[in-house]
Amino acid sequence: MKHGLLAAAAAITALAGGSGMASAQALSLEEFYIKGFGGATWPSNFDTTLEEDGTQIALPSFDHDTGYTLGVAVGAAVTPRISMEIEYAYRKADFTVRDRDEGDQTDGDTSANAIMFNALYMFDGMGASGAVQPYLGGGIGGAKAEMSAGGQDFDSETLFAYQLIGGVSYTLDPGRSLYAEARWFQTESGEFEGPDQESFDGEFETFDLLVGMRFAF
Repeated sequence: MKHGLLAAAAAITALAGGSGMASAQALSLEEFYIKGFGGATWPSNFDTTLEEDGTQIALPSFDHDTGYTLGVAVGAAVTPRISMEIEYAYRKADFTVRDRDEGDQTDGDTSANAIMFNALYMFDGMGASGAVQPYLGGGIGGAKAEMSAGGQDFDSETLFAYQLIGGVSYTLDPGRSLYAEARWFQTESGEFEGPDQESFDGEFETFDLLVGMRFAF
């Protein structure tokens, strides 16, 4: 399933790129935009193995609470239906981590910074004025995550990331629109390095519900 969703996101991006090349003449200054967004995020829980210099020392299980996502993006409509954009997003959520072997537990938090390249496909407008417009999209990029617990920080390397996007926008006027969307975001599995040669493998996966505003210029 993971590989299938990744392939879907890549296919959307490739389709948008090809359509953009075929319709490059549609691009104009009026079609550039900037947008900001925020909302709730639900990171997935996961189990892993904590090692020190290659030797197992604990079996942590991470149980995340609901967190938040904030972000901005700049982009352009390369055809009337397809937009391409670059996005920065910050996600943070608290967790409880429990040692599956010893039973000890402590609290901590996960944060992640991601840069993504997205492609969005806009469907026909709905309603009498066509102001309500559904859309779908996907993106690929990179993310760095940090997990802190018990006074120790574990940082990931830069991880390949991908996401699927679905939402609906509402046009307020030619230069402004509101939107709401749902996202599935995930990184590849990678190593999180901490103090004293400690490390564990993990990935960062979230489901997000977001609202935002888009400004065209």
